This record gives sequence, structure tokens and C-alpha cells, in this order.
Amino acid sequence: MGKHKKKKKNKTANEEVFHALKILCIMSFVGFILSMLVDTGNYLSFSSVEELKVAKNQVPYEKLETTIDSFESVGLDVSQRGLNKVALMYAVRTLIDVLAMVGVVLMYFEIKKGLIIYTLFQFIYVLVPFLFFGGVALVVVSYSSVAITLIYVALFTSQRKYLVK
Repeated sequence: MGKHKKKKKNKTANEEVFHALKILCIMSFVGFILSMLVDTGNYLSFSSVEELKVAKNQVPYEKLETTIDSFESVGLDVSQRGLNKVALMYAVRTLIDVLAMVGVVLMYFEIKKGLIIYTLFQFIYVLVPFLFFGGVALVVVSYSSVAITLIYVALFTSQRKYLVK
């Protein structure tokens, strides 16, 4: 009888962790949707600065202008060529979000390769701004964005033993 209770108790602990992994995957999936929306919005904004300058509604351009001023204050190229580079960086990050999301879906189904795919693309996601802009990358992409990405990598890594396939 004692063995039966111990197995049952151990199974519930695994089920709780399994639920934690599923919840982490769902939260990450929602985060990716939001991240893709932000990255795509930034891509569209920075790639259409000239159109926003002459638009009737100047509110979007004024918000973008504040961001561009902060870029210029650290020496980032804010010419059309430089802003196209910013737009391209956001487009690349959107693509990386999609690829990392594949890893999350695999982890949802307990497939170990999902963690490798997810981790690889999340590190690339963090590195892309540095590859594009070097030391001023954290002016283009916020510290909090980088921190959240790395925290999620750590959380998923802590659940790796529950990826069984």
C-alpha cells in the first residue's frame, strides 16, 4: 500500500510541472503574438517615415520623432538609409519570433528539440540588434525586452527534464 501512495504522489508532482510547462508555453505564445505585433508595427513605422511626415494625422510621426531623436542623441544614423536599417532589424526580429514560436509549439507537445529551436532563436533575437547597431543596440531595443527574453529561456530550460519525446 505504501508504494502505491508514493507513486500516486509522485505522479501528481509530475502533472503539476507538466501543467507549469503548458502554462509557460501558452504565456510564451501570447508573448510572441504581442512581440510580433510590436516588431511589425516598428517595421512599418520606420519604413514609412517620409509618408508619416506628410500625413494629416501627425500624432504617429510625433511619437516616432521622439524615438528618432533618442537614436540621434547616441550617434545612430537617422537618415532614410539608417531608418531603413532599423526597419530591417525589426523585420528580421519578426521572422525570428515565428521561428522561435515553432520551438514553443514543439515543447507544448513535450518534444525536446523544441527547447533547442526555441533557445537558439531567442538568443539570435537578442543578438540581432547588437549585430545591426553594436553598442547602441539597447537604445533601439529596450533592456526590458532583452531581459524578458532571457528570463523565458531560463524558465524553459528549467523545465527541460519534462520534455520526453
